[in-house]
Amino acid sequence: MIVSHQLVASLTLAQQPPGGQDDGDWVPVEGLDRQTVELKRAYEAEVEEKVTKDHAHVVWAYGLIWAIFAAYGLVLWRRSGRLERDLADLRSRLDRAP
Repeated sequence: MIVSHQLVASLTLAQQPPGGQDDGDWVPVEGLDRQTVELKRAYEAEVEEKVTKDHAHVVWAYGLIWAIFAAYGLVLWRRSGRLERDLADLRSRLDRAP
């Protein structure tokens, strides 16, 4: 009898929202045994950890891509400056030519 009361109490606690707060989005799990629920929660925690870890990789990848684009922009800017100087030099040569 004591075991059943403890089981009911633990299931009641398991159906309460985390942190004891009702955020409106929380829905208790129904139709699954406790072992399945705990296994799914463990999987969700593992996936959440992986996504969090992968998030840093995504941020670094986007940062690297933006750095490459910025470097390419600088190369184009310098090249256009050099072409403008060459064009100005050619114009001055043409103006001096007989």
